[in-house]
Amino acid sequence: MSTAALSNPPMTRLRTQAGVSTAFPHATEAASSILRQGGNAIDAAVAAAWALSVCEPSASGLGGQTTILFSAANGNVKVIDGHSHAPRRVSERTVSPEGQRRGYRSCTIPSTPATLQYAHSKYGRLGWRRVMAPAAEIASRGFELTALQCRQTGWVLKHLRANPAARELFLKKGEPPQVGEILRQPQLAETLHRIAEAGAIDFYQGTLARDITDDMRENGGLLDEEDLTNLSAPVARPPLTIKFRGFEVVTVPPPGGGLQLLLALKILEQLFPAEAASSVEDGYAAIAMSIFGAFSAREERPVAVNDFAPEMAERLLSEQRVRQIITNFQKESHPSAAAAEEPGDTTHLTVADAEGNIVALTQSIQSVFGAKVANKKLGFLYNNYLRTCPRSPGPSQLGPNCLSRSNAAPVLIRERISSGQRPVLALGSAGSRRITSSILQVISNVIDHKMPLQEAIAAPRIHALLSRKLWIEKRISLPSLVGRLGDHFSKFIVKGAYSFGMGAVHALQFADGETIAGADPRRDGSAAVLQNSERE
Repeated sequence: MSTAALSNPPMTRLRTQAGVSTAFPHATEAASSILRQGGNAIDAAVAAAWALSVCEPSASGLGGQTTILFSAANGNVKVIDGHSHAPRRVSERTVSPEGQRRGYRSCTIPSTPATLQYAHSKYGRLGWRRVMAPAAEIASRGFELTALQCRQTGWVLKHLRANPAARELFLKKGEPPQVGEILRQPQLAETLHRIAEAGAIDFYQGTLARDITDDMRENGGLLDEEDLTNLSAPVARPPLTIKFRGFEVVTVPPPGGGLQLLLALKILEQLFPAEAASSVEDGYAAIAMSIFGAFSAREERPVAVNDFAPEMAERLLSEQRVRQIITNFQKESHPSAAAAEEPGDTTHLTVADAEGNIVALTQSIQSVFGAKVANKKLGFLYNNYLRTCPRSPGPSQLGPNCLSRSNAAPVLIRERISSGQRPVLALGSAGSRRITSSILQVISNVIDHKMPLQEAIAAPRIHALLSRKLWIEKRISLPSLVGRLGDHFSKFIVKGAYSFGMGAVHALQFADGETIAGADPRRDGSAAVLQNSERE
């Protein structure tokens, strides 16, 4: 195996169709519109990310964080890491265990506005106002709420009711909205217009910053002017790369979730050799063990971002370590010490333009509806990323400026051809730890089982918990899995046919100049492919 921190071989320039896949139709149309206007993949991805901040308030927004994997047409891959840090006054004394899970003290410094503007300023083509216009328009005119969105509101109803700002913004006289009702967000529209005119800097050092810090003071939050003013630019990190089945898999380093995804792929490659890749049932068993093994290894040896280096990836993804993880799984049957499944919601989008630029972008406010508290004047929810920072000693330990930990893992898969490399698949997912399991299964479905992209995304999934429980979508044969894995997993929990809890993959596939777009039926996703003639 050869693992490198950065892999940028020559990329064959193939003009292809532009494509978009996002978690909501309005975001897909926002990106498509920008592409038609001559924007590139970064312009379109940023427009879609802002639109998702409006259309998916339960999953992402101005109060959260964003991670971007950008592959330029020449093959250069860059990671724009917008993971967020805790306010400087955070400590075990100032943040209780309950306050770490939700409320005004559970939030890290929002980094999404800074990350989106940084990406656009570095690599975008169209004007800033133009890429922000679709989101502001959606917020102003409103959109119809879906059945899923209404269910999500019901899941956290008591917490939204408890916060006057969230109650006013997202409920109807204290009750959840009905399917098909129009959600208009005039406060958020004004905030977006302000950022479009003054830039994201206003969110950190201007009028919007004052509104945020005033809100925090009034509600006992810890975020203040100094925290916002001192927010640094997103970190540019080299990606991580491995070989899988002869393909090159490129993803993000810690604190994102790319490392455990790559580890799961390496485990799968040993458990499920390519020559056996036609057996779907064997594949599910290998997937379950790969997911469990990757997360067990992460909990046993958490990685500190400041200590992470390319040679560390070599050790963590080595064949020897993979074999040891497999041996440990097969010998031991007791639950991991860190058995609890992480809660969390996220959103993902993937965009490619006709010139060969590709963006895979994951953003989140952590849990469903984040901290469950909002800024009433500005119209957005705060994140609750402090819940990802453990109170025990180790990387990301709760404290001043601690770095949030996430499972975000935007991915690009490439293959080598005579003239260099060409892209095969770009994808990412929502769903906390289910990000890893859902991406792993879609990759395996496409590469091992040769499924068409949409079929690969819609195919039934499993997810292994560290408590040695196994989630199974009910389209999978339960007796078959119990027979194969009953000695290793203590409980088999059957989920719905297309379970919200199993993540949500949004992906693009590239083949012979054609772009194929796929969206996950487990959420409200949509996808579009543009013909070259559609560009204005």
